[in-house]
Amino acid sequence: MPFVSAHAADVHRCKASSTQTIPSPADPGIILADGLELVPVEVTGPFRAPWSFGFLPDGSFLVTERSGHLQHARLGVDPKEVSGLPPVLYELHGGLLDVAIDPEFSTNGLIYFSYLQGSTEASTMRVMRARYDETTEALSDQRVIFESTPGNKTDQIGGRIALSGDGYLFLTLGDLWQQERAQNLADHRGSVIRIRTDGSVPDDNPFIDTPGALAEIWSYGHRNPQGLAIDRTTGAVWETEHGPQGGDELNLVLRGRNYGWPLATYGTDYMGKSIAVNSQYAGTEQPVHFWVPISIAPSGLAVATEGSQTTVWMGTLGSQMVVKLTLEDNCVVGQKYYLKNKLGRVRDIRIDAAGNVYALAEGGAIYRLEPSVDAASPSKQAL
Repeated sequence: MPFVSAHAADVHRCKASSTQTIPSPADPGIILADGLELVPVEVTGPFRAPWSFGFLPDGSFLVTERSGHLQHARLGVDPKEVSGLPPVLYELHGGLLDVAIDPEFSTNGLIYFSYLQGSTEASTMRVMRARYDETTEALSDQRVIFESTPGNKTDQIGGRIALSGDGYLFLTLGDLWQQERAQNLADHRGSVIRIRTDGSVPDDNPFIDTPGALAEIWSYGHRNPQGLAIDRTTGAVWETEHGPQGGDELNLVLRGRNYGWPLATYGTDYMGKSIAVNSQYAGTEQPVHFWVPISIAPSGLAVATEGSQTTVWMGTLGSQMVVKLTLEDNCVVGQKYYLKNKLGRVRDIRIDAAGNVYALAEGGAIYRLEPSVDAASPSKQAL
């Protein structure tokens, strides 16, 4: 599917909608409420501190463990560790993070993964491309195709990857608790970057001819982007990020746009005081949807469009639940919240080729989410 919508300057945008995580009579925002039950069916595991997963063509999974291990999980057998991974900096939020499978994996065997490397005093985010041999469970032809500007913190780092399907790779980078970096085009921190899957910079990136700006930057003004997904039907790039206290956001990521942090935010600092002068700031983009006054801490993200309706699935960390948003023309028209406190922290969420939704819990298992009108506790699939 060609990459289309994120390039367009005339993408339809609605006024930002919101969810009240604590009901407020003074604000008519949508109130957080449960949806019909989903049944989580455990399909594979266990894993140690898992962060992300991807589907291989045969339906098996590649799963990252933040300590620096990559596991190949097939149904019915114990996961096998993949060899050939680089050293990682496993500290706070750092380590081996996202994994993405090349759309042409069946012919080229390529995968991509993000990881933090260096020391606690000076670390960078890298993206490595490698060839994976399923027979030997080994990587070869490893090559770093991106390295960020360095930082001296190992949390609020981002690290989510999305592939466009036509040769582009996007990566999120957090601000490392140094909010001024998100407005600096000479710094990768607080941005979404876009490169080709061979590591080169596309000629149509927005700041490639801007003096002093880093050519890889696609959008900026992001705080801690933990979810990133590309809609295979429309080509649109979607992102979720943590606000400070409240102000978590769902964003439609457009070429060259400034998403406001810290100039504009609906969140407050951890003492309840305002950070920005206003929740809107001239020249910055509004979120499609946001959560106030308490954060839900969105994580992995999956998006699918059928007809005029887009479905957004999100994992969450602090609120430990699965979120489903329904959009029409990029406007939120419905939302449901599932499995609160049943799986623990939901680190990643993905949709397979058949349309099945899977969630990765930090507790160490991948679950397939099946609809049901009856409440049920997690069950384990017969293997």
